[in-house]
Amino acid sequence: MLVVVSASLVFLIPRPATLSSATTGDAALAAQVRAAAGSARGYRGLAVAVIDRDRVRFAGLGESGDPERPGIDKSTVFEAGSLGKPMTGMLLAELASRKRLRLDISLQKLLPGTSFSDPAVASATLRELASHRAGLDLMPSNLQMFLRGAELRILGRDPYRGISDEAAFTAGRHASSSGTGRFRYSNLGMTLAGQTAARVMGKPYEELLQQYVLAPLNMRSTRTVHSETSLPPRSAAGYRATGAVMEHWLASGYTPAGDVWSTSEDLARLVRTELRGTAPGAEAAVPRFDAGGAGRIGLGWYTTRIQGQDITWHDGETGGFTSYMGFDRAHGRGVVVLSNTNQPVDAIGKRLLGLASERNYPARDLTQTGLTLLCCAGAAGPVLYVAWRRFPKQLHHTYIGLSFAFGVVLLTLVRRVGDWLSVPPTIWVLGGALLSVGFIQGIRRRPLPAGDPLPRTGTALLAARYAGALLLVLLFVIAAEL
Repeated sequence: MLVVVSASLVFLIPRPATLSSATTGDAALAAQVRAAAGSARGYRGLAVAVIDRDRVRFAGLGESGDPERPGIDKSTVFEAGSLGKPMTGMLLAELASRKRLRLDISLQKLLPGTSFSDPAVASATLRELASHRAGLDLMPSNLQMFLRGAELRILGRDPYRGISDEAAFTAGRHASSSGTGRFRYSNLGMTLAGQTAARVMGKPYEELLQQYVLAPLNMRSTRTVHSETSLPPRSAAGYRATGAVMEHWLASGYTPAGDVWSTSEDLARLVRTELRGTAPGAEAAVPRFDAGGAGRIGLGWYTTRIQGQDITWHDGETGGFTSYMGFDRAHGRGVVVLSNTNQPVDAIGKRLLGLASERNYPARDLTQTGLTLLCCAGAAGPVLYVAWRRFPKQLHHTYIGLSFAFGVVLLTLVRRVGDWLSVPPTIWVLGGALLSVGFIQGIRRRPLPAGDPLPRTGTALLAARYAGALLLVLLFVIAAEL
């Protein structure tokens, strides 16, 4: 029996993402990307474009996760995440340049029939919202969003699923501001900027983005996706860097903050025209306001001085994808990096822009690493304790069953969310083997003679204790990823 269990555990062992040797496009560029990615652990597939004045090179590395089209090239579609924020900024700047929208008057004046809970939000302008200076939180602070975030971290679900334009706008109307004028990154703020522009123009946000930004740039593969049944035919699947499959993030009321899907070819067109200053709403990339440690910001675009170079950029992340696009106007160089895991790609993008590596990136989260080790070891703890102790027969069997169930659930959880880039996955197998040994020993061990029957309330209380312990572990896991 133990042999069968061990074989099953080896089959189920966590498998962190690793970049395969598969390559398409420019071989020299692919070699540069591999060098920039270091060990390549945590990456599954990468699509890269490098713009050097009038020359554009493309490379695809690794696997898309689509068994029918496993290769990656410039036409592979990725979730671009917050790369949609600069696009929203460009849309606002283009509408302003055409005198279709005013960016420096208050929301209250733009939407005179709307009631805002906080006067500071009512007085915020589109320019302040799109430059993260409206004092809004990253997202609404309520139980619903907390639970959606927990589902993302534990189950890999889309935290924005089903949120309508009206619901997102309602969240903005009921939001409070810490005061305008100071940088505070906010998905809610960018969403409110895009949805307000849509209301003023009398068209859906997605239609405006298509008309004023995507179509003029011939970005035919850039879109929003509304259902799993309408996925683009060349779309990549998303994963955690540690191997777990993640749900796609679909279009929602928060699309202005980043629900756009795109390709390295399309985004290279955008970056190339920004370098030339000919993109629709190119004014959005002009740095005008302080952005704290990120340097300065225009409308959605950051400009940061790094190693003597002014880099204009933005990055993005969804549950199973990361992205980066940036350019150095002075040297006529730009870059796009798209990945189908949640491992950050900023360092790769910076290296391709000619910047020296500043540190190993990303840094490991020691809390998450410690929790992974603790969960693997702790999964077998209760059942081993029960196997060692002797309890009256009914109590012994109840303890064994609950302890084993506790261990199985804990190992299932840590298999999905554990830090398998730092912790060897064999540790998970050892934890499962210890759990199995404890369970087998527990059911073989002769219990004490039967005592008084365990009342139903006693069984329920025991189950509640185990459930409470699991809930505590879940809360620690969620807190470690915040």
